[in-house]
Amino acid sequence: MSKACFLSEISCNIAVLFIKNNRMKNIQNMLFACAVLLLSAPVKSSGRPCTGCDDVMRGRTFKMLVLTERGGQHGGFTDAGLKWLAEKSVEMNFELTEINNTQRIDEDFLKQYQLVVQLDYPPYNWTETAQKAFTRYVDEGWGGWIGFHHATLLGEFDGFTMWKWYSEFMGGIRFKNYIAPLASGFIRVELPEHPVMKGLKTGFTIPDDEFYTFDKSPRPNVRVLANVDESSYQPDSDVRMGDHPAVWTNPSKKARNVYFLMGHSEKLYDSNDFKTMFANAIRWASGQLDTPDENDYPADYAGNRPRFKALVYYSEQVEEAHRDFARQGVEFFRRLNYGNGFILEIATDFSPYTDEKLKEFDVVVMLNAMPSAREQRQTFERYMENGGGWMGFHAAAYNDRDTKWPWLVDFLGGGVFYCNNWPPQPVKLTVDNPYHDVTKNLPESFIAPESEWYQWQPSPRKNPNVEVLLSLSPDNYPLGIKDIVRFGDFPVVWTNKKYRMIYLNMGHGDDEFTDATQKLLFVNAFRWVVGANGKGNPFEKQEK
Repeated sequence: MSKACFLSEISCNIAVLFIKNNRMKNIQNMLFACAVLLLSAPVKSSGRPCTGCDDVMRGRTFKMLVLTERGGQHGGFTDAGLKWLAEKSVEMNFELTEINNTQRIDEDFLKQYQLVVQLDYPPYNWTETAQKAFTRYVDEGWGGWIGFHHATLLGEFDGFTMWKWYSEFMGGIRFKNYIAPLASGFIRVELPEHPVMKGLKTGFTIPDDEFYTFDKSPRPNVRVLANVDESSYQPDSDVRMGDHPAVWTNPSKKARNVYFLMGHSEKLYDSNDFKTMFANAIRWASGQLDTPDENDYPADYAGNRPRFKALVYYSEQVEEAHRDFARQGVEFFRRLNYGNGFILEIATDFSPYTDEKLKEFDVVVMLNAMPSAREQRQTFERYMENGGGWMGFHAAAYNDRDTKWPWLVDFLGGGVFYCNNWPPQPVKLTVDNPYHDVTKNLPESFIAPESEWYQWQPSPRKNPNVEVLLSLSPDNYPLGIKDIVRFGDFPVVWTNKKYRMIYLNMGHGDDEFTDATQKLLFVNAFRWVVGANGKGNPFEKQEK
């Protein structure tokens, strides 16, 4: 490398440090960094600027196209949005282009942009060329998309017919009504683990909005991230639709996309919750969340510092198939502890675990049984009620009329054992929530090894505190040869959000640890329960 190029790369790194450390607080700093970059880029023999500068700047900048509706009743929101985006462009390192109509949009034009934001621009008055290009952009995943409020004004407006593809993109809906005098409304987060919802409270209030209603809920065709509580409207309004999604994404499209029902008033930019969602959406839809900082070291070695403490409990006083699973389960968790990444304790007797002893453990894994003695049950109840972690398999949650443990029934979401197939057999499982940490790296569906599958009555899914992560696909029905399950909702993996817990229906026989996808599910579930510890996530990188 030439001396000039070497100095150029040093200067480039200085400028990048300015950007990374958010020191561009004023125009003078911005101009300084730009000058450094321009003056430090001598041309090499290839005719290109120094590789370091070129690579760094190319890797850290993306282009955003913003379609705006200027003036009118949404003008305040649009103007405030553009101001906020201009401020965020330095921090998030994007270039913004604003257009007020679709005349310039064709395929070549859209391919320049990693993200398209419809800042209240409506879904009509698009040129035919723009419609075709945008359809391909979303269907084929050329980039990401964020839409606000007026972007779902779907119907016949201003002499234009409804754009059918766009309606289907939004969940097959048609605009119906709105709250003309405006109202505040309480937004309830449904999927806090989704990247767009990260860092938000469980709910927050949105001021002065119209809260569009539609001819039907888009929920069956989209993934809802948040909804609006219609009973919270201030002032009250009879413009309601029952199930009222407020933020959603359509996972059937290759482009990452998210729609926000709100977007009428500039007051939204006084809400930290709204701004957090918007910033999260930009990072997620543009793919920036998938780009780690290459200057950081990728590995985090625990060394001689075990990250947490786990208790694995099982019983030998159960049927043979459940003993087989437990013995293989013990070996599975021992393998997870190669290198002593955590402290692992194995037990077949729960009686020694007093309140003081049990609270030492970050997670209790129950492979094939729950404690049966009254005192032991009460100890476990207190452990869970005070933030303990639990991962249970199959028979560890078995309960019927003879169990006589009401707390356990509530803990599991209200379901009692109802029936099962026989003999054990493989089944097709489907992922209910692909964004959850337990399922995010699993296929949409997979064939699980043979097991005896328990069905519960009522279905835990009916409990609003329960989040079902995987279910047995109806494609399996009729399920069984001797004992046949023919229909019904069939959750397989779920969590009761009142507790730090996860239940996995599988756990019968010696075939459960033969499938890589299922073992990945077990690892994910274990990590998730441990990582949700209120004392801190032991998997987060620790400063030494």
